[in-house]
Amino acid sequence: MKHIVSVQLTKNGPKYLQITEQITRQINEAVLLPGDKLPPIRKFAEQLGVNSATIVKAYETLQNRDLVLKIQGSGVYVGGSGNHDTNTHHDDDLNDDELYLDDEIDLMQHGSIKIGKAAINFATSTPTSDMFPVAPFKKAINEVLDRDGGKVFEYNESNGYLPLRRSICTLLRDSYTIETSVERLQIISGAQQGIDIAAKALLTPGDSVLVEDPTYTGALAVFKSRGARIAGVPMLSDGIDLVYLEKSIQFYRPRVLYVMSDFQNPTTYSYSEEKRKALITLAQKYTFYIIEDDYLSDLSFSNADRPKPLKAYDNPLNQRVIYIKSFSKLLMPGLRIGFLTAPKRICRDILQAKHLTDIASSGLIQRAFDDYLRSGVWKKHIQQMCSRYEKRHTTLAASIRTRMPGSIQESIPEGGFSLWLPLPSDVSAAQVYKAAAKRGILCTPGNVFRAGKRDFDDHIRLSIAAVDETLIDKGIQILSEVIEELQDHTGMEEFISPLM
Repeated sequence: MKHIVSVQLTKNGPKYLQITEQITRQINEAVLLPGDKLPPIRKFAEQLGVNSATIVKAYETLQNRDLVLKIQGSGVYVGGSGNHDTNTHHDDDLNDDELYLDDEIDLMQHGSIKIGKAAINFATSTPTSDMFPVAPFKKAINEVLDRDGGKVFEYNESNGYLPLRRSICTLLRDSYTIETSVERLQIISGAQQGIDIAAKALLTPGDSVLVEDPTYTGALAVFKSRGARIAGVPMLSDGIDLVYLEKSIQFYRPRVLYVMSDFQNPTTYSYSEEKRKALITLAQKYTFYIIEDDYLSDLSFSNADRPKPLKAYDNPLNQRVIYIKSFSKLLMPGLRIGFLTAPKRICRDILQAKHLTDIASSGLIQRAFDDYLRSGVWKKHIQQMCSRYEKRHTTLAASIRTRMPGSIQESIPEGGFSLWLPLPSDVSAAQVYKAAAKRGILCTPGNVFRAGKRDFDDHIRLSIAAVDETLIDKGIQILSEVIEELQDHTGMEEFISPLM
């Protein structure tokens, strides 16, 4: 474990605060990793030429920020309690306006705030109704009603309609190279319920959960509701930071790792094949479970062979991956239909958690979706979705290259709904969100997705799920103007302030 911490003190500001901020920066930038030991108080005080009380106050401040953990008789370690939550921040993190901002965005994303018709909504990841395959699904429902009559309204088995589970087993084998059985399949009412059921089956209060940072806020809410200790691991362009991850595993001894291996939300990054295999190896070595949320792997624009899901690499003799897939985003969100497949040893716990949650998912929807899958319409619908969203991404890329300030450089992902856009260093995502909203442009500030203390106020997420291709360029033009106006305002403040 490390004992070397680089701190340079100046005459400007309290020394304990300088120590605190410099160590905080080293933790956020992954210079210091979970489990790294900070220098002993007396030794550190001598090294910096300060009183021991200064070091004590700095360490206490770091502990109050949940960045370090004091272990009696051993020392102070990077890692903290791990009990982080994106929607509950310490007072020194956000002001009242920013706390309100988080609440407002959360309500807007979940449809509790009505959006004006004139607004260009880059914030929502829910497709508009013109994308829904209403006619073929209506046909499937009518055929099921004619065939099965009142049976469709009876309670199903808690693990789901058997013919549908058989259809999904075939789909997994043919399209995802995942081998499973109907006994290990659980029909669920969307991915959010799947995460909740898996958490109920696996977690008890005090268990540790590792997540990508940034990550999906719905998953964080689930883990927090189970009383879990949540710790974030930085995302890189090819997947989670493996060095940081293993240090976190050794320090926290997690029960669960939650990942989105394809077009991760919000970064849109996808894992390399090497990292997928490495995650399986780590799960085997340290005996934790991986919840793999297959958010949008079907929405891939590349003709090249994509890496298989993590679940496809799972060891058949000692499985560690709970694979969750929802059809809601790509079909019709209101259907609330999906599935998970889990290791045999925890299937009974999964089934019990599902039964206690809502007994069973809708029998009518399950039977209709089974008919829909068997008809072959699903694959055709996915192809149409990929074509439409690839055009939108192409338009988005061209608009950003043309409209955005020169300092903004970002590659466009090969699939999914969104783009994780870096901002110039002199503006914040919270500023951009508020200023853009006044002009009818909605986006999502990066800190909404943070899993711990790492700061993402230098990014916004732009989603094209509900933005018509003809409006993308207009929206990016206005957003660019907002950013440039904020830059000009910041520059003017810096120019004027020395004269005040």
